[in-house]
Amino acid sequence: MLDARMIRHSGIGTYLRGLLSGFEGNAFFEKFKLGLSLPDSLSSEAKGKAISRFNAPIYSLNEQVSYPGQLKRCRLWHAPHYNIPLTPIPRGTRLVVTVHDLIHWIFRDRFFSPIQSFYAQVLLKQVVKRADRIIAVSRRTQEDLIQYFNASPEKIDVIYEGVNEDYFDSMSPEEVQKILASYQLPTSFFLYVGLLKPHKNVNRLISVFQKLRKAGKIRSDLVIVGKKDVRYPRGHKLVQNLRTGGGVHYITEVRSSCELKALYASARALVHPSLYEGFGLTVLESMAAGTPVICSNAASLPEVAGEAAYFIDPYSDASLEKALVRMEEDESFRTSFAQKGQKQSRKFSWKKSADETIQVYQEVLDSK
Repeated sequence: MLDARMIRHSGIGTYLRGLLSGFEGNAFFEKFKLGLSLPDSLSSEAKGKAISRFNAPIYSLNEQVSYPGQLKRCRLWHAPHYNIPLTPIPRGTRLVVTVHDLIHWIFRDRFFSPIQSFYAQVLLKQVVKRADRIIAVSRRTQEDLIQYFNASPEKIDVIYEGVNEDYFDSMSPEEVQKILASYQLPTSFFLYVGLLKPHKNVNRLISVFQKLRKAGKIRSDLVIVGKKDVRYPRGHKLVQNLRTGGGVHYITEVRSSCELKALYASARALVHPSLYEGFGLTVLESMAAGTPVICSNAASLPEVAGEAAYFIDPYSDASLEKALVRMEEDESFRTSFAQKGQKQSRKFSWKKSADETIQVYQEVLDSK
């Protein structure tokens, strides 16, 4: 049983949708029936698969109360996030957990409330203790689990996420222009895609962009796509008060993956200055769309981007300034990184991710 309640979310939702696409046609599911745990409101996402109705909200007390009824219906429960059951797990039921990152713990003193950090600590300790196997989406996440929670390396499988094949398909200039016009966007812009959480470092990006525009060092606009956080710590007013104006275009969310692809493909570069990432899906998506990437040299990003991104120090304004100006002015430089990026992104696929995940399922089910 795959807990699919977050299937329409951004990060973990993309992971769930990608895995399910990779599972299609695999012979493993001729022997073992794949079921999805979903609330009534998302039953249409099952698409012919068995459903175990799970209406409890994520991170709620009711979630924990409801887990026993869910677990007793399956031989294996795959939690795509660390909100695992704390109740006793029935004998004969195995637990596989995917951990994407440890952001709430690593940045507990800077960006998160004591309650959020305490919750993450409790759940991650239980994941390390109770899971039969842990899937980490990068070696950095694996290393963090070992460093901060003393996880056994033998218990962790590193399985990279994939990129949707549609991002490799080119779009006609007319179709792209129509999409840009619908969002009232210019033809030349840098792009950020992702949630606007404090650790994403968008505050610095806006500040550096405004400084360069005022000095006349860049002419391109900046397009920011992503939802704001509920509240921000002190010093993040640029993001908190973000709105369209002054060369900045703010889009809460795009309407479809096709339109997101058009934005990627039109950008002079994707800029991803994050302080920490467990993986970095938007980096891969942008590369697949043929767009050069500027990203930080932090956490898993060098692991995912390889030599195909222009790396910056996420704590340095000067480092980001240099990258933006170079990508603005040097067309051959952009072309070089665009070509390297498409080659790098081809190393990642949801089919590969799904096959490796199924291998974990098989090994867990075969164990005694």
